[in-house]
Amino acid sequence: MKPTIVANGVRLPQVMRDHVVRRLRFALDRTQRSINAVIVRITDQNGPKGGIDKQCQIQLRIPGLPPVVVSGKAGSILEAVDVTAHRAAQAIARHIERSRRVRHARFRAPELA
Repeated sequence: MKPTIVANGVRLPQVMRDHVVRRLRFALDRTQRSINAVIVRITDQNGPKGGIDKQCQIQLRIPGLPPVVVSGKAGSILEAVDVTAHRAAQAIARHIERSRRVRHARFRAPELA
C-alpha cells in the first residue's frame, strides 16, 4: 500500500510523510489486501493563527464498493493523522463486514419445506 499524500497549506517534511505511511500501515494492517488506493489530504484551516485546525482526510478505495472517506481535526498534524487513521480502520472494517453480509443475504439458498 502506497498512499498518496497531499499537503495543502502545510509544510510536510519527509519524516512526517514517513510517519503517515507507518501509521496507516499499522492501522489498516488487517484490511490492507482489500484496499486498492489510499489518498491522504492534510490541511491547515487557519494558517499561522494556530488552534485546533489541522485536518486530515483519508479516502480509501475498495474494488466494487464506494469509497470510504473519514476525517479528523487536532492541534497538530501528527495527532490529526493518528485520530483519522484509527477512524479509517474502524470504518473500513465496518464497510467490508456490511458488504459481506449483503452478499451472503442476497445469495442465500432457498429453504426446503
